[in-house]
Amino acid sequence: MPKRMSNHSERSGPSFLSGLKDSMNALASDLGLSKPRQASTNPFGDALSEASERKGGIIDELTKHAVSLSPVVKRRSFPALENVPEGLVLGWAQLPSTRGRGFSLGIFPDRDHFAQVAFADTHGRVFVGADLDMDIQDMQPRFMFGKEKEVTLPNGERLGFDAGQTRRNVLGRAIRSNGEVKAITGGVIGRDDTGRMTWLASWLKAGNRYTLEQMRANLPADMRHDLEYRDAVAIAFFAAYMLPQINGLLIGFGSGNIFRRLNREAPIGAIRRSIRDTMEARAHGMRASGLEDHFADLMREAGALDNTPGLEAVHGAEPLHLYTSTYSSGYFFTWDKSLAFNQALKSLKIEGNLNRFAAVSAWLERNSSRGLNPTEDTVTRAEAALIDMKLIENPAIMALNPYDGSDERRAVLSLVNAAEHAADRIREEFPDPRNAAPKADEWVYRQTLSSLLRRLRLPYRFDVEFRSRLDSGEVAIGFTTAGTSMMPDSRYDTERRTWRTLSSVERASMSASYNLRVGLMMAALSFGTSQAVHQVSLHIDSIGLEEAIAEQDSAIEEMMSEALSAFEHLRSGDLGRVSSKADPKDGDFHGDPTRPITHEETFGQPPTGTGDEQPATDAETDGADPSQQNAEDSDDSASIDSQFEDLMRGIDIDEMAFGMASDDGNETENAGAGDDPMSVLRRNPTVRNMVTVTFARDAFLQRLDTDGLDHPEETYRMFGAVMDVDGEGGLKPINADFDLADSRFSPVGSQEEPELADRQFNASTARVLGAQNSAGLAIQRVDLLQHGVNAFHDIARNTELDSVEKAQRAMQIIESISDPELTGLASQVTSALIDGNDTPDFAFTLADELDKERLRARDLLFSGQADQAIEMAEAAAARMDQTFAMGPGVPRYFNSYAERVVYNRLFTTLDERTVLIPDNLFYAHMELADVLGQLKGAKAAIPHLNRMVAYAPAYPLSHLKLAIQLARNEDWDSARAACLNALRVALDRDDAAFAYYRFAYAEWMLDRFDTAAAAYIMSDHIAPGAIGSLESELQELVSRADSQCIRVPESVESAAQVLSSHDLPVWPHIEVADIVRDAARVCVDEGMFVPARTLSVAVARMNDGEGDNIDVIQAQFLRSLSA
Repeated sequence: MPKRMSNHSERSGPSFLSGLKDSMNALASDLGLSKPRQASTNPFGDALSEASERKGGIIDELTKHAVSLSPVVKRRSFPALENVPEGLVLGWAQLPSTRGRGFSLGIFPDRDHFAQVAFADTHGRVFVGADLDMDIQDMQPRFMFGKEKEVTLPNGERLGFDAGQTRRNVLGRAIRSNGEVKAITGGVIGRDDTGRMTWLASWLKAGNRYTLEQMRANLPADMRHDLEYRDAVAIAFFAAYMLPQINGLLIGFGSGNIFRRLNREAPIGAIRRSIRDTMEARAHGMRASGLEDHFADLMREAGALDNTPGLEAVHGAEPLHLYTSTYSSGYFFTWDKSLAFNQALKSLKIEGNLNRFAAVSAWLERNSSRGLNPTEDTVTRAEAALIDMKLIENPAIMALNPYDGSDERRAVLSLVNAAEHAADRIREEFPDPRNAAPKADEWVYRQTLSSLLRRLRLPYRFDVEFRSRLDSGEVAIGFTTAGTSMMPDSRYDTERRTWRTLSSVERASMSASYNLRVGLMMAALSFGTSQAVHQVSLHIDSIGLEEAIAEQDSAIEEMMSEALSAFEHLRSGDLGRVSSKADPKDGDFHGDPTRPITHEETFGQPPTGTGDEQPATDAETDGADPSQQNAEDSDDSASIDSQFEDLMRGIDIDEMAFGMASDDGNETENAGAGDDPMSVLRRNPTVRNMVTVTFARDAFLQRLDTDGLDHPEETYRMFGAVMDVDGEGGLKPINADFDLADSRFSPVGSQEEPELADRQFNASTARVLGAQNSAGLAIQRVDLLQHGVNAFHDIARNTELDSVEKAQRAMQIIESISDPELTGLASQVTSALIDGNDTPDFAFTLADELDKERLRARDLLFSGQADQAIEMAEAAAARMDQTFAMGPGVPRYFNSYAERVVYNRLFTTLDERTVLIPDNLFYAHMELADVLGQLKGAKAAIPHLNRMVAYAPAYPLSHLKLAIQLARNEDWDSARAACLNALRVALDRDDAAFAYYRFAYAEWMLDRFDTAAAAYIMSDHIAPGAIGSLESELQELVSRADSQCIRVPESVESAAQVLSSHDLPVWPHIEVADIVRDAARVCVDEGMFVPARTLSVAVARMNDGEGDNIDVIQAQFLRSLSA
């Protein structure tokens, strides 16, 4: 139990009053009655530093500066207030000089004299000062009543009246004929020693009469209920703010004080100080909430009050950081470095208990808004514990919004309605760009369900994954969540009226029931989001913590922390990154183009594996034990650390948690492996399948209607769930009978690359994508050529076509691709088809030949023959340029599918045949531009940069590299144009920020100070701190503009206005934003998830916020598009 702070030790009566008088002496200093020694954030205190200089005389001093009150002056004193020096009475007076503006708060040395301490205006604000005519125009309030919301109470009980005593003449218009009372609620807020406003208590207003609630001070009923405005403000100011601050006990009531500390302070210290606050308040005769006691119980249970090495502050820094989800309002921890297993497990336990506490607080707030009991003002420790357990046993009550119905069993059914309304809202806010109802509204469904799942308010951290195929009515959803170790250790026994410890059997059963109930809630959301869903298949998994603990000794604990570290990222949306065929070719490079780009080049060698392929093992491991050649193996297969890190660090949840193969081949060990003491370790920790079940819509909804979440295990059994309950009531691992990666859970062909698909688009889809068919979205030349070769084989095998028709169809394919290398092979294709033979399996060598020349040039360059190297590389690139220029098509390079759509919509001409160049031709020009720029200057590099822009007009990097070299040549008009071109196609914050930065400097050099400053400001707003020299350049620009009396924008808003007034782009509100947003939706609805992922990433990044991270809802949506 934490010790009390030394300056809050218990005091005897006389010494306390003496100290209080000293504090009042300091107050006199602040009020101007004597000169203060130095300014203080505490306008009432400083007793310790001032006591020696103020030996009595405070009453005389106040009397000397007090004003006389005439008999007609309204006043009110509060002699019942405690801890006020003898001879002084606090209260308010309506002085003639303040009439109409407010009233004065202060001290009555006697009945007929009044010394002002503060002034309260008519808006609930209090300003400290002794000047009766103070000008509050530019003053900050020290204390205020803040309005929060309007509520309807079922009766006047909280206003201090029994139902039979409520009178219409007292409550005025607030009371209705049915006895309900309209009221306004608000917070009592005061400025603390740090200068920040702090929530202290609450107030309730009905019919111009006030009630004070959640006050720390023990006030009689007549000082809390039925108060006029002046009484309410005065009592709250003195009892909740001034007197506590004098005594160093300015502590907000209940959960408000706890939330304040959690929001402002490091979490473990905040927890301990919050509990110490409660103890201090009680020690000094102040009130404490039963919810505060429950908070202390929860934190004690989680071990937050124990000294835990690894979680304690080191030099003032704690390893844990507490964040609040903007969607679910749930708390979650992150940690800077890897924690030991026990430390990580304890942090998750603390996190879960914090969320349990916050849920109880929200439930009490819901009661307060509806006029129900208990509220936080009245709740007892036992009642708080019972509410907590109720919310664990029925998590649907607080899942989205607090359930308002009387029958809490139906709370889970309310999720179905909430999901339906959410889908309708998204459908209305984001209409289909094709102005037609899609065959399958996959985009709306996935966006809605992603939002709902990430808004779920659950106490324990969870991960969730889903797939949908609306045209067949199939949805699959899987989640990984809390095990037995997260469950409560005790509960309140209503019969024995005491707390009792839960056994391991009870905790295991509670864990199983909780997880089953969460699964039912997610299934309810899945059904409610669309009427087209007929079946929901549910997959419940465990991260394997308890299983690992049971099977391993302490050797695994450090490795288990990596599993928890991976699990830590699940709530924040940081899901790791794994190579995908939808990724940009440059590795998602953005920003400063002078940094090296990590695009993968093979130089004629076979790739090491992309997309779903696994990296090949080294030759040395070919004869190794099969257990060492598992998926995601590293070069050092014998290293358990390496295997574990590959499994758990930077995980792709799609593959780890819900992409398990239906067979157990990867986990099968040979006979020899059974003797390996580390064999169990190789299996753990992994996600274990615990339950699978498939719910049918009508039967499921009917079951929820009759049983809710009361008997979850029975509900699962009704639908033939595959589950196994052990002897303690917990769930045991099972062999899952389906996998989320099964084809039935995704639209047909959804993971096909556009290059390998044969899709024809209707007119509206073609308009949005700028392409008539899937080939119009292609970016990979090799895949497109291979698809052509496969098509030739299909034509050759088609027995319904004669040889001439086969040759004609083959030529149509060749002409549509328009690749010069494929065109050169046309005669071989047609000859084989006319002769009735199969077509050859062509090897396309054009790109390989360029790579050979590039390698020779590099060898020359590294040997010191720079001129010969450049000449060789330029000649090779020129030959390739000429080859593609001679064809009928327009040669182009695309870095991503999103850029292909942008090009289709903005740059393509009518009837254009777009030809994909080899990627290495584009890279060759980039290399030459970089080398020439360094060796021979900007002028020599510009031709290659122009070629890059010609090949890739929708790729911001081309324009940014060109802008830099043009600026080196001081061709500011051209550099400006290049920056604008980059801005107009930028799909990423870093690209846009760097384009603005270079544009700003070009504008400056053209003496356009206003647009230059605006661009600098926008650059810093889009990517704060990304460009180190930006701030100093902007300061210099502003200084020079000021010296010439030139006005420049100073804020983001004014900068955007300046850019708009000059018809310059204001990112992200540019044309391509609408293009990629519409295209992303259409691709999802059309079941083309490969381009949809790239487009959706661009949409998620093009937001007005200052962060560049994709939020958890969009991350969830993107994961739903995975294989």
